[in-house]
Amino acid sequence: MATSLTGFRVLGVAALVTCCGLVSAFEPVTIAGDIPLQVQWQAAAENGRRPAIIALHGCGGLYNNRGKFDDRYTSYAQRWNSAGWHVVAPDSFGSRDQGAICKQSAAQRTIKVTHRRHDVLRTAAWLLTRDDVDPQRIAVVGWSHGAMTALEVVDRSLWRTQAPAAIVMYYPGCNGWKRRALVQPAAPLLMLLGDADEWTPAVPCKELAARFQADYPGMATMRTYADGHHGFDSRAQVRFRADIPAGTDQRGVHVGGNPVAREASLLELDRFLGQHLRDR
Repeated sequence: MATSLTGFRVLGVAALVTCCGLVSAFEPVTIAGDIPLQVQWQAAAENGRRPAIIALHGCGGLYNNRGKFDDRYTSYAQRWNSAGWHVVAPDSFGSRDQGAICKQSAAQRTIKVTHRRHDVLRTAAWLLTRDDVDPQRIAVVGWSHGAMTALEVVDRSLWRTQAPAAIVMYYPGCNGWKRRALVQPAAPLLMLLGDADEWTPAVPCKELAARFQADYPGMATMRTYADGHHGFDSRAQVRFRADIPAGTDQRGVHVGGNPVAREASLLELDRFLGQHLRDR
């Protein structure tokens, strides 16, 4: 169930959710600003300054079509909360009175990853004001559109005070980085990619990770999963979506989980976050 890793124990899925602490409920919080930013906060049960994870939703938003938390985010939040880590999930779409944007073309979208980049920095600044958060152990984790947002905060120059401890990206879109200069990464990076992803194909991200690794050795880790479609870490069945105006196939894209890829990526996620957020 557990594997030793330089003083940190990488826990299996069931153990991580049950061994380390109680799971608290989400609490809605509004961060003041020109656009009040709604976030969902799930505090760790442990006392003292604890690590915190900023979780960035994908193009479907933080909630499902029934207005409930998407199962993916509650599952990860419970996982991290039980490990003794705070979780905060900014609602970038709801804060701007918008719902899912997956069916919109890039030209139609009024909420860009650059807007969401500001949300991440505001959320991080809010965390730094809390006396129950360790400012040196804040990580950013994003999925799809949220992973593209995570790429937007990789630049070290954006973090004027405390930089994050780690940045994780599940199947981001990396095509735009072909035309962009590389930036100094603010933290170690982990990319988790599906080799069968038609929506945000893995190849451009593989190339980007290689660029980071060449210029900043040791700062970028990439893992790819065979037969992993977009959303391979979910428990949903793979289905074909013809309503997505993006991807390598104009007819549509496949979306859904792959149990093997899911479990392998969770182990890699545990290892990576554990390495950078472990107790000192």
